[in-house]
Amino acid sequence: MFKRLALAGAIAALATASGAALATPPGSNGQITFRRYFNAEQSKSAVFTMNADGSNVRQITHPPPRRNDEPADWAPDGRRLAFARNPAKGPHWISVVNSDGTGLVRVTPRCRKKPTFKRVPRGCEDDNEPSFAPDNERVTFVRATGRLKLFKKFEYELNEHSAIAIIGVDGSGEREILRLPRFAGTVHYPQLSPDGRLIVFERVNSPLSKPRLARALFVMNADGSDLHRITPWMLHAGDGADWAPDGSRLLFRSKVEVADERSQFYTVRPDGTGLTRISDFKFTHRPLLSATFSPDGRQIVFARADRTGRGDIWIMNADGSDPHPVLQAKPWDSGVDWGAAPR
Repeated sequence: MFKRLALAGAIAALATASGAALATPPGSNGQITFRRYFNAEQSKSAVFTMNADGSNVRQITHPPPRRNDEPADWAPDGRRLAFARNPAKGPHWISVVNSDGTGLVRVTPRCRKKPTFKRVPRGCEDDNEPSFAPDNERVTFVRATGRLKLFKKFEYELNEHSAIAIIGVDGSGEREILRLPRFAGTVHYPQLSPDGRLIVFERVNSPLSKPRLARALFVMNADGSDLHRITPWMLHAGDGADWAPDGSRLLFRSKVEVADERSQFYTVRPDGTGLTRISDFKFTHRPLLSATFSPDGRQIVFARADRTGRGDIWIMNADGSDPHPVLQAKPWDSGVDWGAAPR
């Protein structure tokens, strides 16, 4: 099993099974969205919503056979959700749907060519991990293209190019903001700050970059300038960092994909100062998954594996106190995002 699978045609999704947290818009607290798997193989999934107390669970997307839907991100106005659809063969694409499941539209272009196992051809880009901009009308996302390279020594595969892009929800104005050098690594979960000035994202180095296979959070201006790392490589920070609604802090978890059973939640300022551990789970515990702030900034919703490895949804205070489950269903639930009440 390769440590990292980059999607090229039939290759599996870049997103991990945990399903990362997505953007939290400021405002009054609304519903929570999450991704639910329907089978143990985690090959069938859809987007759901629920109330903050775990009631009123509702399926929002209904992917066709041999397709599954990745975790969704709330629009700041609480009226729409953006997500990536993952077909059994071919690249992901970005879609937007109303919060009641109506009005599903595809955002990124349809693939007109036949992807192969070894390459994502031009015009068939793999688009994934969308997050709404503060204006409700654009989404940032990650894009994988080019040849597939295998590093046998490290059991590692990745696409030639990994980039952060932005596009209007009507499909207009598509452009790349940042592209890593060839085979340097992958970028994940770009998210604009509440004021639209900054973008946080996660970088995972390839065996060609230093430190090898390391992971950290970076922040840059919305135009791609002033790029800087804000977490130590040794912390392996990520799983979709989330901006606090006032933009003052970023929430993330540690030990992503290296020691998930020892993960803790942290916050850090966007300039890299003020690194603070906010959770205090036992040294070896049930793995933590994704997390986001509530729109009022007072709480955090997160996913956590149970004793069987199945994902449950929990809530705690923003300082890490009083963690408690709110949804413990039979399926695997993760990929949470707490939306604002519609306005």
